[in-house]
Amino acid sequence: MPSELITHDVRIPGIEEASVSIGVPATWVTRELDEPRSFLAHMPSEDAGPFGDNLVVGIERLGPDAPEDLEELQGLFYAQAFANVPDFHTIDDRPLEVAGDEGWLRASLQTAPPGITAVNRQVFTRRGDLLVTISLTTMALRDREVDGLFQNILDSCTVVTTEGDA
Repeated sequence: MPSELITHDVRIPGIEEASVSIGVPATWVTRELDEPRSFLAHMPSEDAGPFGDNLVVGIERLGPDAPEDLEELQGLFYAQAFANVPDFHTIDDRPLEVAGDEGWLRASLQTAPPGITAVNRQVFTRRGDLLVTISLTTMALRDREVDGLFQNILDSCTVVTTEGDA
């Protein structure tokens, strides 16, 4: 597992009042996705084979009906995940400081139909009406290596907001 992280400044078009600075393994490939608008980093295929790990960073504007409380907001996300993702299992679910502010950690395990088991670690934090999400998806067989990588990525993270806007 690569240990050197290269910092990337993540900005989402249409959301000018917030950005995320985050470390990504130096050998990983990065790009911006149009749908959903987010930042993606993933292992190069020559390192990963058919089962590469990936990191997704998103910043989205929540609607006026979204709960202010992160635990309540996570409850809505969980209801959706349990309803739509086959073989979804929670392995961690707790408050966690993210970039110096209140946040939430959720880790889950799921097995896709061909029998491939993935671990997804996500952290969420709110900045006003914005939700910042950082998600690392890995193969379960690499979980021990990736636990340290996820912590290093979180330690590198800062969320910058325009004063008074987010």
